Amino acid sequence: MSFLNPSVLVEPLANLKNRLAACRAVVQDRGMKRHTFLLSLIAAAALPAVSFADDAKLSALIIDGQNNHNWKSTTPVLKDALEKCGRFTVEVSTSPDNKAPADEWAKWRPDFAKYDVVVSNYNGQDWPEDVKAAFVKYVGEGGAFVCVHAANNSFPKWLEYNQMIGIGGWGK
Repeated sequence: MSFLNPSVLVEPLANLKNRLAACRAVVQDRGMKRHTFLLSLIAAAALPAVSFADDAKLSALIIDGQNNHNWKSTTPVLKDALEKCGRFTVEVSTSPDNKAPADEWAKWRPDFAKYDVVVSNYNGQDWPEDVKAAFVKYVGEGGAFVCVHAANNSFPKWLEYNQMIGIGGWGK
């Protein structure tokens, strides 16, 4: 399955410049210039999933819970930047700890299909197979995905994930 389909970007690109400029203006007005690039990436990733005909906010899901960086500090910054931009509603799904028992992992089932964009701030143990399958389906059906920093280091043996991010697990 190929996850790169540039044809889905043709129609929305006409309004991308205006939407990103609006996000940049809001972010810069709040003294958060460092988040402009991140917002641009997330907005661009969400393009295939939305129509620009209205001003409806995009729904974003941030996945966190494990990371070799301080995800407990990073996730609130990501959430705040997206919400203050005015273009996103944001929810967070936190995975169980890497030492959590199997029954906690059995309960963690993000509903990716509910969101326009999934933002990963996750770098930890493999997700359960059914969660991985749901995520592959989400992206394969046009769901937008952005991996933030160390999230590109996740899942070195998960072929589809590494195709989605275009980098691939740093050879673990």
